[in-house]
Amino acid sequence: MKHVEVDDQLVSAATPAPIPEEDLKKSERDLEEGSTSVEFDDPPSDDPNIVNWDGPDDPANPQNWSMKKKTINVILVSSVTFVTPLASSIFAPSIDQVMREFHSTNEQLASFIVSVYLLGYCFGPLVIAPLSEMYGRLPLYHICNVLFVAFTVACAKAPNLGGLIAFRLLAGLAGSCPLTIGAGSLADMISKEKRGAAMSSWALGPLFGPVIGPIGK
Repeated sequence: MKHVEVDDQLVSAATPAPIPEEDLKKSERDLEEGSTSVEFDDPPSDDPNIVNWDGPDDPANPQNWSMKKKTINVILVSSVTFVTPLASSIFAPSIDQVMREFHSTNEQLASFIVSVYLLGYCFGPLVIAPLSEMYGRLPLYHICNVLFVAFTVACAKAPNLGGLIAFRLLAGLAGSCPLTIGAGSLADMISKEKRGAAMSSWALGPLFGPVIGPIGK
C-alpha cells in the first residue's frame, strides 16, 4: 500500500499543472503585438565619408576618358614597369669591374650587390600599396619615379661597396611602385571586358626587363 502511494505521488509530480486561461490569452496578445513591424521616423542618412563619382558619365572617371588618353596612359605605365625590372639585372655584367674598382674579391658580396635590388622589390609593395589607397596612385608614381632615378644615379656615384648596396636597395624600393600599382591603374581606366590587351602589354615589362638588361654589355 505504501509503495502505491509513492507511485501516485511520482505520477502527480510528473504531471504538469494546467496553464490558466488568462495566461494563454495574454501570451497570444503578446505574440500578436510582437508581429507588428517597427517603423523609424527618420531613415538612416548616407555616410558622409563615402566618395563617389557624379553619375556614370562623370568626365573625371578614368572609365570615361577618350581612347587616346587611355592609350597614352597604358603606354606610360607599361614603359615604367619595363624600366624598373630592367635595372635589376642590367648591373650584373659589370659586377666584376665594380669589385675590382673597390678592391674586393668576395664572390658572395658580389652576388648580394646584384640581388639586393630584389629585396627592395619585396618590401616596397608593403608600403606603396596602402599609401596609394590613401593618397592616390598618381602622387606615388611621381615620387617613386624621381626617387628611383636619384638612387640609380647615387649607385653610380657610390664611394664604397656599403653605399652601393644601400642605394641599390633604395632603388629597388622606389622601383617597385609601377609593378605594385600598375595593374590597378589599368583596371581604373579600362573595363574588365576590354582589359586583356592592355594587361598583356603591361605584363611584358616584368617578363622582358630582367632578360634584356644584361644584353647591353
